[in-house]
Amino acid sequence: MIILSSQDKTMPDKAEWNEQEFRTFLLIHASHADLEFTDDEREAIVESVSAETFEEIYARYEEMGEYEIIQTIMDYKGLYYPTIDRKEELLSIIQKQFSADGHISKLEKSLMLFLDKLL
Repeated sequence: MIILSSQDKTMPDKAEWNEQEFRTFLLIHASHADLEFTDDEREAIVESVSAETFEEIYARYEEMGEYEIIQTIMDYKGLYYPTIDRKEELLSIIQKQFSADGHISKLEKSLMLFLDKLL
């Protein structure tokens, strides 16, 4: 395991999260792109996972800093989305999440460009 901060938080082992949990994590991160996490965005995520899973992943997300979030995305992307087709599928899911609150902000568009490069 890799120590990621001075607070002794550690990144999950690659086998710790399944694909759905990683996707939940990524959607939570995407939903925070415009610095506002709305009830509509939350509900859009919870529709695809149990409320318990959402709360567990959200609690982990809230503990992480930006570096840890990006590192987690980097570690899991190759595990669950290793091909261009799978990457496009994931970006489509993220795009839908951006629309959950009725509009796509400039910050969300910027994050989409970043994720397109990162993934």
